[in-house]
Amino acid sequence: MDFQLKYADELARLKENEDNIELFRSEALKYLSSNLEELKKIIDGLLNFSEDNNLQKTKAWAYYYLGWYNLNTTRYHNAVTSFFKSYEIFDNIKDKNGVVYACNGLTNVYCQIGQLNLANEWGLKGITLAEEINNKRALVTLLLNTGINYIQMQHFETAKEIFSSMEMNYEITDQQRVSCLLAMAEIEIHIGDSMKALSYIEEATKVEDAYHLISDISEIHKLKGMAYKKLREYDVAEREFIMSCNAAEQQNLIYEKCCAMVEWANLCVKVGRKQEAVEKLNEAATICSSREINVLLKDIYFKLYKIYKDLDSTVKALEFLEKYKLIDDEMYSYEQSQLIAKVSIKNARREVEQYKLLYDRTELLSTIGQKIISNLNINSIIDIINDEINKLIETDYFGIAVYDKEKDQISYHFVGMNEKLFESVQFSKVDYSTFAGYCIKTKNDIIIGNVIKEYKKFTGVYPRSLDGIDGYMLNSMIYTPMIINDRVVGAMTVQNFKENSYDKNDLNILKILANYAAIATENAISYKKIEEIATYDQLTRFLSKHQIVKLGKLVYDKCKDKNMKFSAVMIDVDNFKVINDTYGHVCGDKVISLLSETISKSIRNTDYIGRYGGDEFLLICPDAGGDEAFEVAERIRKTVESNVFSIGEGIEMSLTISLGVHQCTLGDLSFDDVIKKADNNLYIAKRSNKNMVV
Repeated sequence: MDFQLKYADELARLKENEDNIELFRSEALKYLSSNLEELKKIIDGLLNFSEDNNLQKTKAWAYYYLGWYNLNTTRYHNAVTSFFKSYEIFDNIKDKNGVVYACNGLTNVYCQIGQLNLANEWGLKGITLAEEINNKRALVTLLLNTGINYIQMQHFETAKEIFSSMEMNYEITDQQRVSCLLAMAEIEIHIGDSMKALSYIEEATKVEDAYHLISDISEIHKLKGMAYKKLREYDVAEREFIMSCNAAEQQNLIYEKCCAMVEWANLCVKVGRKQEAVEKLNEAATICSSREINVLLKDIYFKLYKIYKDLDSTVKALEFLEKYKLIDDEMYSYEQSQLIAKVSIKNARREVEQYKLLYDRTELLSTIGQKIISNLNINSIIDIINDEINKLIETDYFGIAVYDKEKDQISYHFVGMNEKLFESVQFSKVDYSTFAGYCIKTKNDIIIGNVIKEYKKFTGVYPRSLDGIDGYMLNSMIYTPMIINDRVVGAMTVQNFKENSYDKNDLNILKILANYAAIATENAISYKKIEEIATYDQLTRFLSKHQIVKLGKLVYDKCKDKNMKFSAVMIDVDNFKVINDTYGHVCGDKVISLLSETISKSIRNTDYIGRYGGDEFLLICPDAGGDEAFEVAERIRKTVESNVFSIGEGIEMSLTISLGVHQCTLGDLSFDDVIKKADNNLYIAKRSNKNMVV
């Protein structure tokens, strides 16, 4: 039935007085939880009717519910646009009640897409306004959503305070009580008692059953699975995750299904089924990528990076680390664009001027943040911040202390007054004797206006010279910890010769920079480790198979292009299996390590060598014909033959090797052809007398 025919009487009353929108709001809420297509018909009808009759309040509410329709169908960017339009209209017509609800919509969608700072900002704005106009119903909704946002931010204690306060101070609906109970269950799973979490879930289920509420079955099963996983009841947990995925699929809840799959993958990792975890995460990644569910996609990429890293699959680990970094950059860029967009929806001149200042500072922070996060070198990260920081905070010295938990070591990097200082010290030796040590140990910020008067608040002894640079008296200092997922990776500081130079605004700016620096520093360290593992074989320090083949293809292309000659040599240890069987694999590894040192001394500076397999090596000789490569190979063979290798525990042995040489010819259509022919020659050498070059 046509919308205007179906709701003719209600639309007539709406045209007389826009306060009669409440009937349509009730209809929208009903269909939001039961029939999204019917909801869309109502929204489209209201938008057309409001345009035809210039009903601004009606249009604002239509955009508000369009935001919820888009959110529930995972059209997240459309949801943001719809809620913003709603907010702008409500703000223009000075409908504070409507503004509160628009804030609630923006809080929800930003939380869903992982823009947690934006979600928190809009939530707090809505709460303040709801208290001002005494809209308790909206206030409770906003408190609930803000609490959930704090859970997403992993600020569990703050979230717990919000939910406890709601139960004590506000009347809540049965549906809101269920949401509170499930949120409290999740908090208990993370920082409390899993049995208590299960009791919260059971209580929520009873409330739903008693009042015939719409049940979030998928969420309930997912939380049960998380609780049982923590209790190490892995079989039970897995059944719950399966039921969560099935329930989400039946209700077409895409986001919820992906969340359940991620938690299921976590369980698989916990019980040692890493390959199965990879399959589940890849499936969830495919769904998230197609729906632009970036907050989950970012988490999935990081988990895949960790799994592949643990599996020593360095190339795949590096691939997912780079994907994680790209999605993180994308989410950061989106956050900045949304912060800037807020300027355009402020009408009062005073507010516009305030936001202009915020914009200038945000734009600068955005520029610096992008430079920091896109860099994978710690020294470059420090230089970038040092070059830009005076535009934000008055600084004579800037420093980062990078904390390596595995080595129990802090690396200090200080820059200022045209000098740089660097020192690495054992953390256990500095601990609370430096401001950086205190900051890292306690995760607390430090603001100091006069070091001599205030240092005892933080350290038992006057700080070491590195915290107050030799020859100078730096009076004002801020320190803030660099934290990722509640794990401290270092501390950041700015310092000034003048007293009382810094306040909380300066600290907040430094904290934002510290967040960027923490991510960038962690990425830089991980990238360096993975890049080194992916490039070099850890036992021989030769190039890895992947890298030597990659380099060989480049040499092949260059030599073909410029009509230059080059040769490849395959090298294999004779009777290596006997060594492993006789002395064990540890001694076998020692032999490979010693042999690689010997080979390194016999090749030319222009040659490239890589470990091709267990005891097999590939040597590439650019600008060398077969005769020259044969000479190199023969020199290696003789050097190895004449050496005695001491592998420890009084064991000494002689070794021989077989080598196959092939010069690239016109008949070789790829580098793989060159390798195959060198390998065939090696095979001939092995089948003959061994210890020879063919």
